[in-house]
Amino acid sequence: MKLLRFAIPLLTAVISMPSFANQNGVGLGLAYDLGVGVTAQFRGTSIFVNSDAIAVDMRLQNFRNDRGTAYVYIDAGGFYEDGGRDSYNDKAGVRLPIGLSFGIAPSVQAYVQAVPNFAFSDNENQEGFGVDGALGLRLRF
Repeated sequence: MKLLRFAIPLLTAVISMPSFANQNGVGLGLAYDLGVGVTAQFRGTSIFVNSDAIAVDMRLQNFRNDRGTAYVYIDAGGFYEDGGRDSYNDKAGVRLPIGLSFGIAPSVQAYVQAVPNFAFSDNENQEGFGVDGALGLRLRF
């Protein structure tokens, strides 16, 4: 489990950091980001984890509509993807998600985002600039 060597220290650092956003509450759910996985959000810090990847993003800016039911946001963060048996294909990088989140029920939040990123890797084919996408559902507490 190479991923656990990175995930535990990264999660500890993120949980102990103050957030840039003033969004309260906790959200837990499912998402498609770096594959299908679990997502959580606490005070504007979003975490995505699956068996091969982890991503952590912190809210930089939040714009909301007058009713407070939809948000356009800009996050900044990083990611790590396990390349499988060969560490040559592992990659890590920085990302800048830009997204839209909205309530679809009183305690259910959906989101969709474009994720420009820059990846670093020992494999030249795996590194460089790219744009990914993500979408998910979170149950808000």
